[in-house]
Amino acid sequence: MPRLTGARSRVTLPAMFSAKLERQKRFHRLGMLVAATLFATGIVLIAIWAVRASSMLTAADANRAPIIIGVLIALAGLFALCIVAYGAVRAFGRFPSL
Repeated sequence: MPRLTGARSRVTLPAMFSAKLERQKRFHRLGMLVAATLFATGIVLIAIWAVRASSMLTAADANRAPIIIGVLIALAGLFALCIVAYGAVRAFGRFPSL
């Protein structure tokens, strides 16, 4: 229930979450930020590699299947790395601060 405080009768709302839940929420956001940054950087690097490899193979008139397979493997590895990074940040957030 809102409380009236002060001379002007400002309405203040009680805290909805405990400090522990707020900390978990902050580390969830930080983990998502780390994973998204890692994913965006990885996508750019994979795209740069794929374009360079494609241009090299175009000059040689070679098969593009190895590039496609390499990109798919790199994406799977990047996805796994993002999940590990998110989990590491969340695990770090579970330890109480000193």
